[in-house]
Amino acid sequence: MDLSRILAANIDGRTQNTRYRQSQLQKLQLALVEHIADIQDAIHSDSGHTRAEVRAEIVFALQELRAHYSGLSLEKDLKAEYRIAHGKDNPDGVRGVGIVYIVPSGHTPFFSIVSALSAALAAGNCIVLELPQTTSMLPAVLRNILPKALDHDTFTIVAQRPDASFLSKTLMVVQTGESYTGLVSPSNLRAVAIVDRTADVVQAAESLVAARFALGGRSAYSPDLVLVHEFVMKPFVEAVITHASKYLAGENGEARTLSRKSTLLDTIQKERTARVLVSGSNWGVVEVQDRKSSLLRRKIEEKVLLVHSVTSLDDAIDTSTETLAATYAFAAPSSAKYLTQFIDAHVSWVNHVPSHMLIGPAIPQGSPVTQTRYTKSQFEIPRPQILTPVPSSVEKILHNESKADQIWREALAPLPSTNQRPGFKIGFFEQGIITGGLITLGSLVATASTLGYYTWTFIRA
Repeated sequence: MDLSRILAANIDGRTQNTRYRQSQLQKLQLALVEHIADIQDAIHSDSGHTRAEVRAEIVFALQELRAHYSGLSLEKDLKAEYRIAHGKDNPDGVRGVGIVYIVPSGHTPFFSIVSALSAALAAGNCIVLELPQTTSMLPAVLRNILPKALDHDTFTIVAQRPDASFLSKTLMVVQTGESYTGLVSPSNLRAVAIVDRTADVVQAAESLVAARFALGGRSAYSPDLVLVHEFVMKPFVEAVITHASKYLAGENGEARTLSRKSTLLDTIQKERTARVLVSGSNWGVVEVQDRKSSLLRRKIEEKVLLVHSVTSLDDAIDTSTETLAATYAFAAPSSAKYLTQFIDAHVSWVNHVPSHMLIGPAIPQGSPVTQTRYTKSQFEIPRPQILTPVPSSVEKILHNESKADQIWREALAPLPSTNQRPGFKIGFFEQGIITGGLITLGSLVATASTLGYYTWTFIRA
């Protein structure tokens, strides 16, 4: 595996040129559009997704590429480059990280590859894409398209992972959940939805069924479990069955004939912890009845929607104790605020499921939710250039004894008041004392009342 060209191109810095980056993105877009029919056929053959789902993936990928291209500005970059020469600071100076190594997701791989590739190109990096030799059609198509479109000195495709010494020089973009340092998508974390009694039950059912059954049910953000308030469980299940029934038919209304069978449904039908409410050839809606069932902690990668009853918001929170990839809170705003505040999830969506998030990898850990799956800044490192000296109190203390005492006193001065009104806080021990005192006082009053009653009765007699 010869990666010497990539290492050499990284040293010569050609990818930092804005015109070069624009040219590479243009060539990439033209090549993808030219072979769009081959790409469509390959995605459809590999995934079994509907034609609409295939087109949605391709459109979303090309939109991300266009967004990264539109974000480049030669005029802006030249101004930043020559700030120092014009006597100005360049505090927000950046450059590409150097070499980016991409490990694409097996779910919607076309979008997963293009989204990371276009962001890394826009930031000015050399790129290595890992595409193992498989029987899938899309990797073969991309091996034919990408190397011809992009500079062979700054881009390459490898079938096997390089050794650790090379990877240590790269920014790893891992969409498969493997444990690496870099931009790692948590593909193994679950997504949980909560449907409260205050929710629009029909709208929640329609959104969650679509999210679970879309794209083969293999999205990182498809809801793995739906926790439903017991008060609305019956109408929610009825709405789910209504919306799920359309999956009995194919794209043109014909009965669907799919070779893949649901192994999860076969497992559930043999267990006593859950019951199948409705099912088709490769999909189903299942109610988990036992709180100890392993299904409540399982990552689902099939078109199977799991529902489970909860008694309250707190019960839903207690059932979702691990860190989640996402939370979908279907509830009134105040209830949704409570749920999303106390459930630990990388991202929370309220009263909707963003359909575009079902395509591609999960958002990398520690990254914000943005308009594109990856941002250009994630593939850059800061390189500020400072010309203007910044006045420092440390310098004054070291070199100006006349002001040192004043600066010392200012540093030791109390922090400004919060202007909060004084109040009395009842803590754990205070609460215990008060409770004990009330019990004792109640006993004394009861005793005195009883003695008084009998004394009055005795005197009267």
